Amino acid sequence: MLKITTLAILAGLVTATSVAPSFAQFAVPGAQNHPTPTSSSVECDEIMGHMRSVRQADINAIHGNRVSLQAVCEDLTVLGKNAYGSLFVNGNVNHLRVPIARNATLMAALTAKGYDQHDVVSLRHGANDSIILYVHQRDMN
Repeated sequence: MLKITTLAILAGLVTATSVAPSFAQFAVPGAQNHPTPTSSSVECDEIMGHMRSVRQADINAIHGNRVSLQAVCEDLTVLGKNAYGSLFVNGNVNHLRVPIARNATLMAALTAKGYDQHDVVSLRHGANDSIILYVHQRDMN
């Protein structure tokens, strides 16, 4: 009896998953399938909690790498732009500000764009040994 029940459930799941893609036929042509995100529906710092962890040794190993900066949550049209709350805590360099300040390569890239080590939210390794620093200007007015 248990085998028949399991087989029936499995057949139902296979049937349900095989007909699900056919619902795409009912989408209106030319219409967006996904609504455009608004400032209220998408948090600007969503990706910060999904970065790989960074260690002090990783920062110390950065010498002469290409560094690019990506501004996070600096949209001047969004109300409460300075209410960054947990933005810096959710990043992956929260306790690594001193090693960042001691790294000449990272500091050269930061100061060239008007940032400092306290503005760094997260660090990510990119392609070809490049470094991506996610930054937020703390006191934007």
